[in-house]
Amino acid sequence: MKAPASGSSGGFLRAAGLLVAGMVIGAALFLSVYNQRLNMMIEQNRELLSAKVDLEVKIADLTKTKNQQTTINLLNIYIEPGEHTTLDKVTESELKRRIHGDLKKIVVGRKISDFAAMPDVYEQILTEKPFVGVLDKDYVVQAVKWIVLTQTELKVWVTVKEWKRIPLS
Repeated sequence: MKAPASGSSGGFLRAAGLLVAGMVIGAALFLSVYNQRLNMMIEQNRELLSAKVDLEVKIADLTKTKNQQTTINLLNIYIEPGEHTTLDKVTESELKRRIHGDLKKIVVGRKISDFAAMPDVYEQILTEKPFVGVLDKDYVVQAVKWIVLTQTELKVWVTVKEWKRIPLS
């Protein structure tokens, strides 16, 4: 009885090992590229959904008050990051949505003369206002930089910084 040659089985095992290693490395590269593209698409989707909701709200407000030229019909919020704070587009759009929601109840539909008489009141509403749980972080409005009223549109520029809450013991 003859024993099989030891050199022939070793080459087959090496080739199979290289094939399996190549498959694993290729799958890892494919999944990393796929994950990056998926994250980019999710971020774009969130931005577009936010813009869609904003436009639907503006259309509803404008159709409701289209014949009233003495009231504030539109509200636009502009956000600037404060010192040592970076905001991505999703966080910025979520903060805009929340600030817009808070101010819309108070400002939209008011007479322009009422706003012109007391603009400081509207600034005090936002100053130092915390927004908790914005994509797992907390933010606070550091300051209101500008409040501009043009015809029936109110534009508000705010500076936002990340807020570190003191943990309860």
